[in-house]
Parts: sequence; C-alpha cells; structure tokens
Amino acid sequence: MNVPRALNTAPVDDAPAAHRARRLVVVALAGVAGIGLSWFVAQHSLVGARWRFVVLLFVWVPVWCIGAWAARKLPTRTGLIVVVGLGVLLRLAAATGTTPSISSDLYRYSWDAHVQVSGIDPYRYPPDAPQLDSLHTPGYWPSPGECRHISQKPGCTVLNRPGDRTIYPAVAEGWFVFVHLLDPGDSGSRPWQLAGGFVDDGAVVLLALALRDRGKDPRAVAWYALSPLPVVEFAGNGHVDGFALVLMVGALLALGRQRRGWAGVLVGLAIMVKLYPAMAVVAGWRRGRWRFVLAAAAVCVATEAPHVIVVGTKVLGYIPGYLKEEHYSSGGRFLLLGLLYLPGHVTTALAVIAVIVAAVYIWWADLEPASGLCIGLGVLMFVTTPVQPWYAVAVAGIAVITEQPWMLAVALAAEPYYAAVILNDPHQVAIGRICYGAALLVVLAGTWVHRHRDGWGHPGRVEHTDR
Repeated sequence: MNVPRALNTAPVDDAPAAHRARRLVVVALAGVAGIGLSWFVAQHSLVGARWRFVVLLFVWVPVWCIGAWAARKLPTRTGLIVVVGLGVLLRLAAATGTTPSISSDLYRYSWDAHVQVSGIDPYRYPPDAPQLDSLHTPGYWPSPGECRHISQKPGCTVLNRPGDRTIYPAVAEGWFVFVHLLDPGDSGSRPWQLAGGFVDDGAVVLLALALRDRGKDPRAVAWYALSPLPVVEFAGNGHVDGFALVLMVGALLALGRQRRGWAGVLVGLAIMVKLYPAMAVVAGWRRGRWRFVLAAAAVCVATEAPHVIVVGTKVLGYIPGYLKEEHYSSGGRFLLLGLLYLPGHVTTALAVIAVIVAAVYIWWADLEPASGLCIGLGVLMFVTTPVQPWYAVAVAGIAVITEQPWMLAVALAAEPYYAAVILNDPHQVAIGRICYGAALLVVLAGTWVHRHRDGWGHPGRVEHTDR
C-alpha cells in the first residue's frame, strides 16, 4: 500500500530501532485485539446481548487508545501504512455479521432503493401502502415461519416505521440506489456494510490528507481509524452518515486549497445526505466566499427539485413525525437543557437560540473552517443530545482534523444512552444525562488543555487571503 509522499511531514523519529520495534509490536497487538473485538461484536446484537453489548464496546476502548497512542510514535510512513491497513481490516471484520448489530436502518436504505428501481418516487408512499404490495418480497416481509423464528407475529417486516414515508434527503436516496445496483440480488445487510466500510476507509485517507494540509501530524488519524465507533456504526451497521462525513472532509480540503466552488458542491451534497452538515455552510462562509454558499444552495435545490415536482410537500417525508417522536417539538429530548426544568416549549426555544448563537459566533469570529465546523457540530450534539450515536461519529471525524480527539467522547456517550432507549430501561433519561454530562466535562477539560498547553494552539481567527 502506497502512502503519498506529501503525507510524510511529521518530525523525524530518532528513537533507537529497538524502541521503534516495540512500538510496532504494541500497535500490532492492539490491532489484532481490535480486529478480534470487531468480529466478535459483529456476531452479536444489542437486542440479544443487551447491556453486555455496551460493556463489550467499552472493553474495546482501552485497546483502541493504546493502539492509537503507539501508532503516533511510529515513523510517519510506517505509522500511516499500519493505521490504514488496520483500519481496513477492522471494517472488514465488522461486516462479517449476518445482520446489523445496533439498528435496522440499512434495511430501510435497501427498501428505498428497491422502490426507486421499480420507478416509484421514494417519498410517495410508506412501505406498507397497498400501492407497493407487489414489492413486498420475502427479503423485506419474511414468511410467517420466519417471523415466528425471530419472535415476531406473522406479517412482520425487517423495515423500521413501515407506516411512514422515508426521512432521507435526495442524495442519500441516490446513494441507496448506487449501492443497490452494485449488488441487485437479495444479499441482506452485507452490501451495505461493505459499502459503509469502504466509504469510511476513504474518510481515513481524507482525514490524513486534511491533517497534512493543516501542517499537523497525519498519524493523528489513528484516533479515528482505530476507533470502535466508526467501525461499528459505519461498517457494522452501514449508516449513511459515513458518506456525509466523507463529503464534509472533502469540502474542508477543497476550502483549504481555495476551491470554493467545489467545496460548496460537496457541502450541498452532504446536507442532502443528512441535514446536520448544514453547519458546514456557517463554518465555511467567511466574508468573500459567496461562491461557496451559492454552490451549496444550488446543489440542494437541484437534487431535491425533481422530487418536489413529482410529490410536492411529501418530500418532507417523516421529518415532522421524527421531530415529534423524538420529543424535540415538546422539549423532552434536550437532556442537558432539560436540567433547567423549564416548560417544554421554552426548552425548545432555548435550544434553537443556543444553536443560532453558536452559528453567529462561528461566522463573526471568522474561525478556520475545520475548527468552526467542529465547534458547531459539537454544540449541536450537546444541545440536541440525540439518541442515535452515529450522528456524533461525524463530530469525531472532524475533531481529529483539529487534533481534539477527546470529542470522540460525544459519540461514546451516546452508545449507552441509545442502549437504554432500545432496551426500554426505566432510567434512560438519567443514563442519557449522566453520559452526555460526562462527555461535556471531558470536552471542556480537553479544550481547556488544548488552548493553554504550549504548542497546541487554539482555533482563533484566521487571516483572509481571498477577500
């Protein structure tokens, strides 16, 4: 595996050969242990293993930290080759499970592609609509015997929310068709897991390039590449958020190289995969960058317009229902803000104001785009405290670019909270508040050290050369 020569920018390692050999052994052992854990996690499910599943993920954490720390002590070229190679193997191991371990979202991806290939707009009907009865194949609606085998009633489906229209934006829907066409047979979850892992491998490479472009040590990508969080969420469960992360990192690379139009295109595509990358518009929209903003807006309009023409306001899909189901409209999902014990509508208003204030600060302070995006997404996660851990993994990826790996605590905090909700634990709100509160303390402490420790620097204003 060849690593670009330009990545070899870290200081020369003048440690004795014996020390370098020991570091390589440590990385190799941690990598093998991580691959084994990745495979083992893939053979289990959260519903089946219950809290033992979360314990298994947390057992993985010290293995990951040791491997990432040791990888940064290797010579640059060797370190990058080892990290990228282990990252690929970790993601391949995560794709060995016969079913996703945490969520069934990838089956909905597959269904949306199935509907589109049949010539029907994915926003027109929910899966259980009678108009789609002819598409109800056994892969989506198992036989009565198979339903009983999985402890479900006859007529069960592997799809989540079969009575609701899709929630995914237009570019995500295009990605679903692309993956489906690569493997049009009924191969279950495997194509989606492999596709998610492959995209995340691309994220590792782009993150290393972004670090190099910023004059940072590209070996810091080990914090992301060897982490169990993207391995489980993007490769093991095929979540489309990994695609959004790749597009956001690509946009940051383009901005750093003064490719503002292309950066806007990539951000627009990311927004149309998952909506939260819209924070990248604020992070990259510094004075004199109208080309960036207009390109992002044009992509959003161009990709969504064909669906609007066909189905009108149905393109909103399940978004309004999702906000209600997750109790955002009533203020119940804002776990940390909920500690103020204000009325629900006041909590919701306060959450909106907090996100707007963060966005205005990022724009007014003219932060470097990666730092601004990291802050924006971090505030968004702590304000909205989502139950889905895969949302916060994107924050982890962006944080690696700014050399703030402690932001991975945000994604790690969501795992036990998600488990508590899925397992219907009576203390799920308390668990969520404890986990997100602990993550906030870790992030605040890490940020304080980052800003005051010599040589670390901070995300201050940047000097503009493109006004």
